[in-house]
Amino acid sequence: MKNLIIKTHIIKLSLLLLFIIFQVASVKSENLKRLVNLEGNWKFSIGDDLARAATNYDDSDWQNVFAPKSWEENGFYDYDGYAWYRKTFQVKLPFDNDYLYFHMGQIDDVDEVYLNGKLIGASGNFPPKMKTAYDIPRMYPIPASLLRNDGNNVIAVRVFDATGGGGIFHGPLGVFVDNEQDRMEVDLTGYWDFECGTSIDEGNLKCVTYRKGKIFVPGFWEARGYNGLDGNAKYTKEFTLPADMSTMGKALVLGVIDDRDEVYLNGEKITWIGSKQQRRNWSGSSNHMTYRVYPIRRGILQTNGINIIEVMVTDLTGPGGIYKGPIGITNVEIAEVMVKRNQKDNRTSLEKFFQYWFD
Repeated sequence: MKNLIIKTHIIKLSLLLLFIIFQVASVKSENLKRLVNLEGNWKFSIGDDLARAATNYDDSDWQNVFAPKSWEENGFYDYDGYAWYRKTFQVKLPFDNDYLYFHMGQIDDVDEVYLNGKLIGASGNFPPKMKTAYDIPRMYPIPASLLRNDGNNVIAVRVFDATGGGGIFHGPLGVFVDNEQDRMEVDLTGYWDFECGTSIDEGNLKCVTYRKGKIFVPGFWEARGYNGLDGNAKYTKEFTLPADMSTMGKALVLGVIDDRDEVYLNGEKITWIGSKQQRRNWSGSSNHMTYRVYPIRRGILQTNGINIIEVMVTDLTGPGGIYKGPIGITNVEIAEVMVKRNQKDNRTSLEKFFQYWFD
């Protein structure tokens, strides 16, 4: 009986850890709007041929599978190796965006994602030097110029699975836009200078979204080609202010960071102080599910010339980096509302979990 109780507690703790991991991976913020739902039936074929990435490739004889769900659950039992997914979709862009996002959930083990024949993202390494990325949530930026507004678009996903379950096994799947970016007076989403001690995976060098010495923010750095990067990295961004923008009562918003951060604006250290109710300084602590908002002291922002943001991030384990937006500068009151909502969402999710498993 005692052993049964111990095993029960171990199972519950394991489920709690999985819950926390999937909270990080999930797209749960109200600011992320799904423009296209890609969950459902996909065309699927085992084997490998790069010609399958082409927009006009004939996949009429391929089988239908459901995603997100492992290909074993779709009837391809005990299959390990290469396979491809393809899906045609339409999208109507609601307003001008430089970048949207493909959320591809989690893929076991390695993937390359093509949009209208162009490679836009990759995670893990394909054989012969295979490196899995099964636990990394995929969020790939989409250059808006690649999308055919009100026309047919084709997404093709090349996957390699080494062992166990394979394929696109966990969602959400879709094309997303970050509505909260519209509330940023200075939009800082996009490419930042990036320094770390790990080289980018070779597969990412062919991506149309790759920039040498830079990284697209937001997104886990593992989904930008820096697999296995645990430890320190530095993000840097230069920007100018709109001529008519006041510098009073502003805050820097850096979305959510995994795990620890230290932030400087024009050489001055700024810290995240949380909501007015909390009165705590979280900067430098591990809060991988918590919004970072940094009130900007008077005199730091430069109205004439270049402003520089430097963000030092330390990742302890698992996915890392500035992984979820919005990213920019806005009024401190707006930023505090985002923090409070994030805190409420996190509390609600944890409360529901504990009520379900421990009541």
